[in-house]
Amino acid sequence: MHRQLAVVFTIVFVDLVGFGIVLPLMPAFASTYGIAPVAIGVLVTAFSLLQLLASPLWGALSDRIGRRPVLLIGLAGSTLSYLLFAAAHGFWMLLASRIVAGSMGATVGVAQAYVADITPPERRAQSLGILGAAFGLGFILGPALGGVLYSHSHSAAGLGAAAFCGANVLAAFLWLPETGQHLGRRRGTRIAFGPVAASLAATFLLISAFAVIHVSLPLIAQHEVGLSPRRLGMLFAFSGLISAIVQGGVVGRIAPTVGEARLATVGALLMASGLLLFPGSHTIGHLYAALALLSMGSAAAHPAILAAISRVATSQQQGSALGLAQTAASLGRIAGPLVAGSLYGAFGHAAAFGAGAGLALLGAIATGFIPRSRLGAENKAAPA
Repeated sequence: MHRQLAVVFTIVFVDLVGFGIVLPLMPAFASTYGIAPVAIGVLVTAFSLLQLLASPLWGALSDRIGRRPVLLIGLAGSTLSYLLFAAAHGFWMLLASRIVAGSMGATVGVAQAYVADITPPERRAQSLGILGAAFGLGFILGPALGGVLYSHSHSAAGLGAAAFCGANVLAAFLWLPETGQHLGRRRGTRIAFGPVAASLAATFLLISAFAVIHVSLPLIAQHEVGLSPRRLGMLFAFSGLISAIVQGGVVGRIAPTVGEARLATVGALLMASGLLLFPGSHTIGHLYAALALLSMGSAAAHPAILAAISRVATSQQQGSALGLAQTAASLGRIAGPLVAGSLYGAFGHAAAFGAGAGLALLGAIATGFIPRSRLGAENKAAPA
């Protein structure tokens, strides 16, 4: 693994460990202070909304002033958000922590742009897949650590996450250099919307499809299969493990042969297949089989789409382009649970998962319009 890619992988992994420590605890912690379910929904939505708004701004800023300073600002802000969580004893402090976390956590697109800067176009799907594996692994370890820390107190969980993120700031400051494209450069250019429109539409549709399970899977697991919260947590950890394996080891081998657009289409179809299997799941084995298909498809499609977006952006546009991708993803994380919750309550779980499959199929259609042309030499990154 390229040294800079290894550093970014570690930084993203540790950041997601901190994120995973706090996020699953938020609803339970809020309820202990008598915060109403609708207000808990506001806390969860605030994070995604701020990410949606901030992602393109962070990306454009990184095109102008460089990736390194923006990543350092984001990591420092995330540390602050966890300290606010540790000190919170009511709704408003929790909301402040979520607002800061959402706005500062929007640097995900900048980390992806950093990877695009240091990787040749033909290897970007592989490198972005490795970065995606860091997300999956971090979100496996984070909730497990959070459960242990939360057994002592919510403050311990918040301080633990802050410690992880604070160490990350120091590591990035010491070992993360600026990319060659941005040394001494202070001018970015805007990305044209047309060449990335299909990729952004596919991102929104496929993230929306996957996010259906955030509402529907816990309900079907509890009511149809009778899983305990602990076994449900293992189910989500299994999804993260599958995602890490596919993104870290499979995508890089397949993408150069079939191309990013075709890989994204195959991933979308796998997602639709997995979502269609959920309504007939009456045993834990069926749930694992459906979730495996869904997770494999999502893990294949997402880095492939990101690589396709990076191909049509110059080195001065990577932050803006991948920031737009994060905005589309944030919209999907808002839309998917809303669709699932509405349909599940009105028509049952089959309608919710069926809608998710429909979104995935629309996403497969959108991937068919992703440009397949290669970049010219002027757009290529320095070899890794």
